[in-house]
Amino acid sequence: MLKTRMTQTAAHLVITALGQLASTGLGVFTGVVTARLLGPQGRGELAALTLWPMLLVLLATMGINQAVVFYTGKGVYGVSEIWTASQFIGACQSLAIILVGVLAIPLALKHYPAPVKHLSLVFLASIPLIMLGGYPVNVLQGRLRMGSFNVTRTVPSCAYAIGLIVLFAFRKASLLGVVACQIAANATALVSCHWALLRTVRLRFAWEPRALFDLLRYGWKTQFGNISDYVNRSCDQLLLSLFVAPHELGLYAVAVSMVSGVLFVPQAAAAVTLAAGSNAQPTGASRVVARLFRTSLVWLIITCSALFLGAHWLVLFVFGPSFARSAVAARILLPGMVAVGLNQVLYDGARALGDPALPSYAQGFAGGITLLGLFLALPRFGFIGAAWVSTVAYTATLAAMLILYRWRLRFQVKTLLGTLPTPCVPS
Repeated sequence: MLKTRMTQTAAHLVITALGQLASTGLGVFTGVVTARLLGPQGRGELAALTLWPMLLVLLATMGINQAVVFYTGKGVYGVSEIWTASQFIGACQSLAIILVGVLAIPLALKHYPAPVKHLSLVFLASIPLIMLGGYPVNVLQGRLRMGSFNVTRTVPSCAYAIGLIVLFAFRKASLLGVVACQIAANATALVSCHWALLRTVRLRFAWEPRALFDLLRYGWKTQFGNISDYVNRSCDQLLLSLFVAPHELGLYAVAVSMVSGVLFVPQAAAAVTLAAGSNAQPTGASRVVARLFRTSLVWLIITCSALFLGAHWLVLFVFGPSFARSAVAARILLPGMVAVGLNQVLYDGARALGDPALPSYAQGFAGGITLLGLFLALPRFGFIGAAWVSTVAYTATLAAMLILYRWRLRFQVKTLLGTLPTPCVPS
């Protein structure tokens, strides 16, 4: 039985890694195309106008994505009950995001031209497509339908890439065109995920208040960790959008886009950890966490080392000489990417083991480092200082998570590395 489950986990990891590779590859491709279409100035404006609405999305999600996976995997409620509750929550979240965004975004982007602020509000109005299209994908993940899960989450990236290719072919280089492609991609994702879910189960409206409350109760425990993770990973770009020229933000956004490409295996491992762990008993879930942590560590050491050596050449070849300074920031960020990738597995491992609040403690600690570091570094060092601060914060988060695993879940570092037996973690 154990061998069969490990084989299933390996198969799910391969499928999810391929899906994540496709999404990452499409993300890199769209990053290159948008950089070529818009240049450093326009790429920075695009980052600013989409970052703020997406920050509001994160603030409003309340950890419902992970809660949907967990309760679907545990089988406590029927799929229709979870789908109904999550769609109701998504509609309420969308309304709140739009109301807050209409007031906050013009203030956040007050130093940007009026067309950029207007496009940000247009993008904000499309947020319901993201909210209502995300939760059905998590239902597929919780049911271990990893093939459908990976196909549907790749759809928006694929649709966005197709849209950009059309713009590039017709030489329609404009922020409006790029934002329109993003909105169309999100609409395509909403339709495709419901179509995929309907192929696996007969959905119906099934109102169950207990399902709603359980999703919210589980979700709020992981919400602070989600917010802190976003702050640690995106606060640099958010603050850069406020305090530096769009040109520098564009250079930094390219560096982040390039180094994030190494994360597709750890991100796949995290998705499998949450799904497989939620469908297993505590001991089985613990083995999944340890195994996928080791897999991610080996992958990150190899890929980050290779990218460090070739960063300068890669930036010049892919993005062009105007982005040459991005290579410096990319090399600084790479050690932090190792920590980010390993943390992804540890976060979803804790959630699968029934301790969704655990990442919040580590992320809160690192969030303080990020904010203080950026406050001190940005005025003097600009986007290079932001890269150093981010790497230090990511590494501190990993150290904190390892300590918390030892304290709360009885996981030692040697256990994660496979030199000690896996503990039986109480649910």
